[in-house]
Amino acid sequence: MNAPPMQPACFLDRDGTLNVDHDFVHRPHEWDWIPGVPEALLKLQQAGYKLIVVTNQSGIARGRFTLAQVHALHEYAGRLLADTGVQINGWYIAPWHPQFHEGQDPELLNERKPGTVLFERAAKEHQLDLSRSLMVGDKASDLEPALRLGMKPFLVRSRFFSDELAQWCTRHEVPVSETLPLLLSERPELLQL
Repeated sequence: MNAPPMQPACFLDRDGTLNVDHDFVHRPHEWDWIPGVPEALLKLQQAGYKLIVVTNQSGIARGRFTLAQVHALHEYAGRLLADTGVQINGWYIAPWHPQFHEGQDPELLNERKPGTVLFERAAKEHQLDLSRSLMVGDKASDLEPALRLGMKPFLVRSRFFSDELAQWCTRHEVPVSETLPLLLSERPELLQL
């Protein structure tokens, strides 16, 4: 029996890429879509990408909120997306931080971006073809896994954008866009699988 064909994915950072980064967003009333993002996700889904969110949530390790609160927030965001016909295929959360990790397995820190563990887990669980996949994020640490795993990285500007980050993007030939919707309008070939 043949294995099902591998699919491409669009991996996405969360805060600053999908929603406005208000710092430690963890409650529904703090969730504000970056304008046009739900429609951009629908375009990616219709083009044939699976949608996978990979997010570092160190606020959990810091004791600012719980993993259950993050799951509830993602369920809320998923319900909002369902209204536009979008389904996130997987939410992958790294709740760790090296400064708040005493007494825990150090290997767990590799789940944090720029580690590749959650990307590799998602690829296995969703039968993803990483060589045909994208990663969109607002920091170098979001995109380093893409460079290591053979995906196409794209940076969107956020409050973290700086001259240093711009130079990193130039060195690594990472395209920069203002937002995910603008990325898709600037690079319509991404929607031609």
